[in-house]
Amino acid sequence: MRLLSQVNLNSLKIVESAARHGNFTRAGEEQFITASAVSQRVKSLEDQLRFKIFQRGGNAVSLTPEGETYVSRVREALERIVAASMEATGQSQEHVLKISVLPTFAARWLFPRLPLFQRQYPDIEMRVSTSYATHEFTTSEFDLEIRYGDGHFNGLQSDLLFREDLTPVCSRKLFREVLGDTPPSKVTPDDLRHFTLLHSDTCTQNWQSWLGFAGASFVLSETKSIYFDSCMMSYEAASAGLGFAVANRAYMASDIRAERLVAPFDVHHPNTAGWYFVSPPKSLAARKVQLFKQWVMAEAALTQCQLDSEISGEASTAA
Repeated sequence: MRLLSQVNLNSLKIVESAARHGNFTRAGEEQFITASAVSQRVKSLEDQLRFKIFQRGGNAVSLTPEGETYVSRVREALERIVAASMEATGQSQEHVLKISVLPTFAARWLFPRLPLFQRQYPDIEMRVSTSYATHEFTTSEFDLEIRYGDGHFNGLQSDLLFREDLTPVCSRKLFREVLGDTPPSKVTPDDLRHFTLLHSDTCTQNWQSWLGFAGASFVLSETKSIYFDSCMMSYEAASAGLGFAVANRAYMASDIRAERLVAPFDVHHPNTAGWYFVSPPKSLAARKVQLFKQWVMAEAALTQCQLDSEISGEASTAA
């Protein structure tokens, strides 16, 4: 086996590109090599490391657990190299905002709103990394993170965006197929026994928590279940008509308003945990961080206001 100290820097760039795109062909296009060459570079690096970085599946690839940890570290190292090079040549990083965001939060809430920030502040260059891992700000290049938790993050400034509020959702088509013309307002949590429940490996207690709160824990033992490796996939499965997912209302609000999804229950289960803007105190002095914080906090407050209004309206209708 070749020494790990002989790992090729270009191979690391290729692996990072393949992980970001989830596809060897697109990584090859970005690196100006063929997909076959990407595959060979990845295989060579995996042989050196003695573990698989990617799971192959047709044209798409996904990171193994070991690969996700490794690529996260590689990405941080490559960013430090770029930052060091720019600093050495006098190129400022003051306009580059580097953030780490949970994947589902990014896809379901942040990305649809991010163009607003870009239009407001076109001089700020965004670099967004999605990961379930948290980072040590002392060794990473991130200016801030969006984290899920109780708000207690040692040595860091944290500001609540909004708390988790769980509600089951399914596609309108599936709802009608199973329950016919039954009005959503007449459906009870007990009726979930007629559906498949969609679970997530990253939110393992959500169904048990919501059903217990709704007084229908028995449903878990009387229904079929499908398990997914992320909340985002369980939401996509619900949209596709596979069953009911229990989702954070803020993530699904636009689909509910557009009647693509049905959220039939007036049982709302606010969680004590939520999503927080997290950064080291020293980062808050930077203009780019201040502007993003002001913007994202305002967007979160608007989201919470809309949700509170909708929940209040549902309660009035039910009464």
